Amino acid sequence: KWPDGQLPYQLGGVRWLSQCLKNQEGCILGDEMGLGKTCQTVSLLVYIRGSQGHEGPFLILSPLSVLENWREEMERFSPGLSVICYRGDKEKRAELQSELKTGRRFHVLLTTYELCLKDASFLRRWQWRVLVVDEAHRLKNQNSVLHNMLSEFSFGFKVLLTGTPIQNNLQEVYALLSFIQPSIFPKSEVDDFVSTYSQVETQPVLASELHSILKPFLLRRVKAEVAAELPRKIELVVYHGMSALQKRYYKAILMKDIGKTTQINRLFLSLVLSVGVEPEPFEMGEHLIEASGKLCLLDSMLRFLHQGGHRVLLFSQMTRVLDILQDYMEYRGYSYERLDGSVRGEERNLAIKNFSSKDVFVFLLSTKAGGVGMNLTSADTVIFMDSDFNPQNDLQAAARAHRIGQKRAVKVIRLLGRDTVEEIIYSRAASKLQLTNTIIEEGRFSLLDQAQSAEAGLQLSEILKFGVDKLLASEESSVQDVDLGLILGRTEGGQWLVDEEPCLPSKEEDTSLINSQNHMYIYEGRDYSRDPSSEDQRCFDQLVEELQTYLEAAQEGRALRYKAGVSLSGPLVAPLRRKRVLTEAELELRREKRREAAAKKARLQEDRKRQREEQQYRRKIAWWESCGYHSLCLPLADSDEDDEEAGEEGDDISISSVASEHTDIHYILGDVTHPQANQEDAIIVHCVDDSGHWGRGGLFTALEVRSDEPRKQYELAGKMKDLALGHVLLFPIDDKQSRLDGQDELALIVAQERDQSNNLSGIKLPALEEGLKKIHRVAKQKKASVHLPRIGHSTKGFNWYGTERLIRKHLASRSILTYIYYFPRKASSRALAIPSSSSSPSVFSAAPSSSSSTSGVGKDTMPVRNKMPDFMGGVHVFFYNIAASDRKSLARYLITYPSQVTTYDGDEEEVMGSEVTHIVADVESPVHKRELQNLLNEHPQALPVQKTWLESCFSKQKRVSTTEFLLELH
Repeated sequence: KWPDGQLPYQLGGVRWLSQCLKNQEGCILGDEMGLGKTCQTVSLLVYIRGSQGHEGPFLILSPLSVLENWREEMERFSPGLSVICYRGDKEKRAELQSELKTGRRFHVLLTTYELCLKDASFLRRWQWRVLVVDEAHRLKNQNSVLHNMLSEFSFGFKVLLTGTPIQNNLQEVYALLSFIQPSIFPKSEVDDFVSTYSQVETQPVLASELHSILKPFLLRRVKAEVAAELPRKIELVVYHGMSALQKRYYKAILMKDIGKTTQINRLFLSLVLSVGVEPEPFEMGEHLIEASGKLCLLDSMLRFLHQGGHRVLLFSQMTRVLDILQDYMEYRGYSYERLDGSVRGEERNLAIKNFSSKDVFVFLLSTKAGGVGMNLTSADTVIFMDSDFNPQNDLQAAARAHRIGQKRAVKVIRLLGRDTVEEIIYSRAASKLQLTNTIIEEGRFSLLDQAQSAEAGLQLSEILKFGVDKLLASEESSVQDVDLGLILGRTEGGQWLVDEEPCLPSKEEDTSLINSQNHMYIYEGRDYSRDPSSEDQRCFDQLVEELQTYLEAAQEGRALRYKAGVSLSGPLVAPLRRKRVLTEAELELRREKRREAAAKKARLQEDRKRQREEQQYRRKIAWWESCGYHSLCLPLADSDEDDEEAGEEGDDISISSVASEHTDIHYILGDVTHPQANQEDAIIVHCVDDSGHWGRGGLFTALEVRSDEPRKQYELAGKMKDLALGHVLLFPIDDKQSRLDGQDELALIVAQERDQSNNLSGIKLPALEEGLKKIHRVAKQKKASVHLPRIGHSTKGFNWYGTERLIRKHLASRSILTYIYYFPRKASSRALAIPSSSSSPSVFSAAPSSSSSTSGVGKDTMPVRNKMPDFMGGVHVFFYNIAASDRKSLARYLITYPSQVTTYDGDEEEVMGSEVTHIVADVESPVHKRELQNLLNEHPQALPVQKTWLESCFSKQKRVSTTEFLLELH
């Protein structure tokens, strides 16, 4: 039984798929975009389970952008099929793998190509009943990793879905056929296949034979045939001129590195923008619109469409163009959404949702990122700022609006610069598309190498020559006012009015039309669809010769200037003349103007960045409100308030200064998850990364034992994209255990990053500092104490001294009662606080263990706690010739005990005090022996020992005998 609500042609498609299932290894469903390939495929899976009694499993691979659409379609058409979305980072997928290994049942596993490649060894263990590959042109290269990897899986039946089954050449089609039916189309015979049918265009017998071979494996329907009820799609090509400034820029690009493909993109960009060469000022305004023929036309067109109540999808291949268009939308005050390759996850879905459900005028989209997987039928107008070399990409993009569910006629408008490379690129794309359409419609499946056919006799350098004589004919602007109502057609009530059906020309009439003097490539009597004219060639050669002459004349001193970037001099300056030597004052004035211009440009870029961030923030807030989410992140610290409190402390707090009990860091042996506070509130601090996945073991597990909130709030913040470096989540954790005399809260500082490969960075001190500033502010307001674990403990290469310095600077030195906990690895009773004085990398000391302290938190005396080990009490250490890394490592332990340490590097005039009890030294030469002996002669009370003595003391947690560690100096 088929799912309800399907159209007749879709039912026919499902029947065809079911017949292929019985007789073949696989098939290709190649319906035109927007005809419902997804729902036909889902219906096939329902049929397999219902009528054939197979429970699967079924594997569906798709681009990430359409994964959510697949899930929704599965819920809509097959609620009886259980679906698992296999996605997420390495940890999430590991959890899902564990569930699947333990027997979690499912019918459909939905994932992406990339994750299938990453986890192929895991996914290969199933005997998949059906494989579905969406956007299957990803398999058009039979030597690709994806093609080879999937060939190793076990599949009962394979379905390839693609709206563009024919794109370029016979090799690509054979790759699809060899994937679905390897028994008939083995990979090894691809060359024979291509050779046999290479002349299919000119030999009808071969065409008929190829058609009969491919027909059992490929089903292709187009909207005109099967969806007559779908509103019409009207396509228009609208030409525009170029401003005088654009002409100069365009011609300059022509002369730079002729033949490079990158120049094509620069030519496209020059037709849209003149940013970077336009006169000052650089701010968005009418002058920028007037400086671009394309923007000038678009401005008039959008005004016309906005007044008519239309909604627009605006496509471009380049994000740089989208950046400028976004600034333009802000300038004109038009409502818009934007989606390109940089937009991920929920923001993408939110942008689509906003455009579909709200009265948003324009959706800015990149052709590739916005060209697949989206249903945007709320728009009735599609505008292409530029054309793709592959026309199928543009067709995919236009199909976002013209598809099933569209209730209005759709107008597709393409903007082309007259007498420019855009005409030729469009001509080549149209040639490919015309060939493909002819093959499909006539059922001839002729797949001659279309790239070679379309590009025959048309090399890149020749493309650039088209229209050069027209461009040189005048330096004046060719931008003209146009009657958009006449060009675009009538509109009423936000809908395009469609006239009576046009009478389609016969094949002969169509051919004569193309060959007539009225087709789009004829302009002022010249045919731009053919080879460059002799006049084009002559003018092009003249430009090249002028550029060469100019560069030779400028060889002295200024030649390097023309070796990079676009030269707007050269062919644009006529006649050639030597430039006047500028005076020093003129040079200074020019430098000043350049500095001002650079400053303005920097401000503009900063403004654009700020606007983008503000827009992203507004979208995020709207998303949070729609989900009912309230952020627990602390606000940014007030820098002015921080500066005022810091006073004259500066960044360099002297660690060797005399400590006060108000500014001490108190070191405690105990469990930080149960803070040893008085009657004040306590803030526990923990550092996390920005992934949103709660860790395992250590403090992560201890916090979970204490409260259910840490994992819940952290993972929720991760899901809502509320974790960034420097963020601090603050929330109470008294749900399981609480104190009668105060509240315990947890502050999670996002101080680490996790990349796409799940690699964790070290703790970022700038992020940690930003978090400590925020914690200081809230601790001051709440009169709370702050409790930290030994941040970075056991982390290789971690800068503990820099961390301690930040804690002292932003918390302890500002009268915030601050504790650092050393977790006892062995069972112990409750710990004792030993307040430590300020310390530096070279001098460390500790106050007597019996002292109590007060702070700005309150006047209560600290409760008595058990002592930390005091086995190093009375030890005063002097380092001699010990490497800095070893000194820091040893001092890291000494800092918590009532001992003192100083250093002597051998070349400093530092006098050792009489209180020194041990000299920890490394003797490498006779010179070291003599110097060390001199020290001992002056201070006979000190014992010379190896550094291993200290290491042994710390590892055994007791003061061991020095007998085995004494240095022999004789």
